[in-house]
Amino acid sequence: MGNKTSTSKDLRPIEAHTKLMNRWKNGIRLSKIPGIKYFFKRIFGPKTSTGSPIPINVSLGTYENQVLPLAITEHFIKKASYIVLMDCPCRTHSKCENYDISLGCTWLGKDAARLDLEKYPGAHIGTVEEALERERLAYENGLVPHLGRLKADSRRYDVLPDTGHFMSLCHCCPCCCVLFTMKYSASVIKKILKRMEGVTVEVNRDLCEGCGECFKVCIYDSMKMVDGKAMIDLETCLGCGRCERKCPNHVITISIDDISRVDELFARIESYVDVT
Repeated sequence: MGNKTSTSKDLRPIEAHTKLMNRWKNGIRLSKIPGIKYFFKRIFGPKTSTGSPIPINVSLGTYENQVLPLAITEHFIKKASYIVLMDCPCRTHSKCENYDISLGCTWLGKDAARLDLEKYPGAHIGTVEEALERERLAYENGLVPHLGRLKADSRRYDVLPDTGHFMSLCHCCPCCCVLFTMKYSASVIKKILKRMEGVTVEVNRDLCEGCGECFKVCIYDSMKMVDGKAMIDLETCLGCGRCERKCPNHVITISIDDISRVDELFARIESYVDVT
């Protein structure tokens, strides 16, 4: 008998996911080319997609007696009708040695039931308790949660047709995350991710010693070294707070003007995606 023609389903999960990640990264980098830019705008633009990094800083206080990132992610996990957990595709692809690969993506909503679990490393149906424990471990690991609806993910993971019931909750590291390639993408893609309203990040340049640790962990290309000291580009900073946690001299501060901004975030995300 002759050999069967290989398809992505015949490949080992990591092999298949590596091919998927390469296509994803290449597509983002090419998104400034007019024809490709139109394609990305149609399926991946701010009219159909939105998302936010969730600041991981204790200094922002608590919401309903929980630290901010855990309170926000718990809100959506507890509402979700279906939960799928998988290893981080970015860290799997990059063979990351700095952060836990198993603390990867959490997919929420009834359309997550259509994910082909055999294609993705570590993918399995999760319980609420398991998903909440993953959030705690990711927070302790210094990973930044990004949540929202990216319509392109429905195509990327073959969850079609897209019905608005497929939320992504990713836990991103500074060394491997695909969002690092956002700085090479078209402006329409960059507009998808929004800083949480009311969050401000500032550097005290008078006290900055120019060690560059903050620069190393910024995946949005927002932290610059100017005259040997750190400076934040407030137009592109998404307020994840990783730089504040990393600064050894404590000269970076992150603040929120009103904790009720959490409710505004819930309303914006839920206007795009329903996790029930």
